[in-house]
Amino acid sequence: MGLKEKKLSHIHKQLDKITQDMEQQAKRGSKIHEVEKGLFSSLLQLGLSLLCYYILLIKEIVAQAGVPEDSLGEKMQHKGGRSSPYLSVFGRIDIHRSKYYSPIEKTYYPVDKRLGLPKSSYSYLLSDWLSYGAVEMDFQQSVAQLEHILGHNLQAMQSSRRTYALSQQVDTFYEWGGVRQKAEETQPTSGLPPSSTHLSVGYDGKGVPIIRSETTRKQENTAVRLSKGQKRGVKKEATVSLSSEFTAKPRSAEQIIEALFSTTEAGSLPVGHDGDEKQSPDKEQHTWHENKHVRAFLSDKEKAVRYGMENLLHRDKTGHKPIIVLIDGDRALEKAVHKVVEQQGLQERVHGYVLDLIHVLEYVWKVANARWGENSPKRQAWVKQQVRLLLQSQTEQVLEHWQAIAEKQTLSKNQQYNLERGITYVKNHQHMMDYKTYLERGYPVTTGAVESACGHFVKSRMERNAMHWGKQGAQKMLDIRAVKKNGDWGEYMDDFINKEQQTLYGKAA
Repeated sequence: MGLKEKKLSHIHKQLDKITQDMEQQAKRGSKIHEVEKGLFSSLLQLGLSLLCYYILLIKEIVAQAGVPEDSLGEKMQHKGGRSSPYLSVFGRIDIHRSKYYSPIEKTYYPVDKRLGLPKSSYSYLLSDWLSYGAVEMDFQQSVAQLEHILGHNLQAMQSSRRTYALSQQVDTFYEWGGVRQKAEETQPTSGLPPSSTHLSVGYDGKGVPIIRSETTRKQENTAVRLSKGQKRGVKKEATVSLSSEFTAKPRSAEQIIEALFSTTEAGSLPVGHDGDEKQSPDKEQHTWHENKHVRAFLSDKEKAVRYGMENLLHRDKTGHKPIIVLIDGDRALEKAVHKVVEQQGLQERVHGYVLDLIHVLEYVWKVANARWGENSPKRQAWVKQQVRLLLQSQTEQVLEHWQAIAEKQTLSKNQQYNLERGITYVKNHQHMMDYKTYLERGYPVTTGAVESACGHFVKSRMERNAMHWGKQGAQKMLDIRAVKKNGDWGEYMDDFINKEQQTLYGKAA
């Protein structure tokens, strides 16, 4: 009996054993979860045998083709054989294959090409599963989860290596600002809701813990928001870009106020500024961010801004939809936005630079504390009135009132400080606070979506307990994580495999 017949016979015996085991389990009255666990283990073993059988079949086909020829038609020299491990989801296989050589093609393994073996010893599917888990949890946890399922002995180091290797093609995959031309061309048009009327892009920053040996304060911006007890210089800012579309919906100032204060206890901040988009007054009964696309770039505000703008330009086939920029009070980020808008000649298309209303509210409450004291029952009514004026674009009236408080009321040092901060903030940003116009034109007035992205996209993976990153590793994780968050994982894996196969063997998989 030949090797092929032996392997096939072994496979049949395994399959017979599985069916016989099912019959015995039924007679014993085994619980279904016990049967399921044993069956899964048996199927993994069967899968490994079938994969080995497939490799044998490919070897036979390659052998029948004879000695390979190089690109000039010359027979290549046989240089013996070599065994290499192949780690599949079913288990490890040591693949022995013939090695050939020519001065033109150099080293060549015809079996490798016919099988489409990856560059790594890890199969594409195993790399896929490892990385898919690693973008949500730390590398050790992703390995432990897969070990628990498959029963294989894996290594956390390989999880990080495979994940970082997969990230290398993200920029190429998203070369059109994240807009996949293939998806656009094949997307059906019938039965779709009316097209959005506007484009929007929001930007915000989130600190990523960096190992101290890679922090260079002179060269990189360290002006990130620090957590309690966090020392300056150990975080670098990742600038998050979130581009989307929306249909304009005009609202009144009173509608916004009602949404802000309807469930608020007296004396508390109306909307928590923790990135929870659901708490935003822009969330009510309307989808403000359709077809969201997110990326983040470490210590490179201009790149993040440019990427977000390119995404909007490539997704808009009409070429004339108005663009709304949603931003917080970061002056450096605002400067980067204006620079990119000017470079790309988008001044006429950007119809609004909208300052996040929730950031403004934080300062209003600080001023309220200075004016009335933190325990005064008059605070909330006063805050509502100030917000109403701001939503009516009466910033000058608000500033005059606050300035009068500073001049006429006796304040503590801390109260004076908070009042002056509020005045300065509004003065510096009133060019982005024309809320009356924004509401009349139906624009969103908060950065809730990008704030949320900073939390679930950056913080939840990059700021785990005691976690610090190298700058390159941090950017690679942000890149591959964006693929998953944007819902592009399956398409990206296909694209990655095809490109690697082209590099290894000269043609797509």
